[in-house]
Amino acid sequence: MKKILNPFFLAMLVFAVLSACSDSDDMKPKDKLPDAEAPTNFEVQKGGTLTAQSSTNTRGMFQIVKDDTGAYFVRLTSDFTTKFSTGTVTVYLSDSDRLDLSQSGSFQLVSVVGKAGEHFFPLAAAPDSKFTHGIIWCGAAAIPFGFTLLQ
Repeated sequence: MKKILNPFFLAMLVFAVLSACSDSDDMKPKDKLPDAEAPTNFEVQKGGTLTAQSSTNTRGMFQIVKDDTGAYFVRLTSDFTTKFSTGTVTVYLSDSDRLDLSQSGSFQLVSVVGKAGEHFFPLAAAPDSKFTHGIIWCGAAAIPFGFTLLQ
């Protein structure tokens, strides 16, 4: 006997998964440097335009920048947005366009992003050359929200 999923149940399941990345009072991400610490003079080392995934409206540019003191940052440009830009939306560097959290060394967690707009996330050093992609990821639902090839 063939069973058909109830459309209402299916819609509620999709809503539950996507809402897992919505605003959360218990998570207050420190996603943006205070204005005094955000670099004013920087050079883009590489970057790309984000491609939306999982029916999100993710857009903007993902860049690796270096400031005039030699410090490196991941920069999301002022037009950055995503469908659920609060909660557990995270920024990664990856060695491919598909984040594989089971493969240690294939990614670098950069930060949690809590809202739309420009962000500068400090990096400890220049990123490893094996990281060829920028990824926007919903940790709670374990689904991709966007990616770009860094060129």
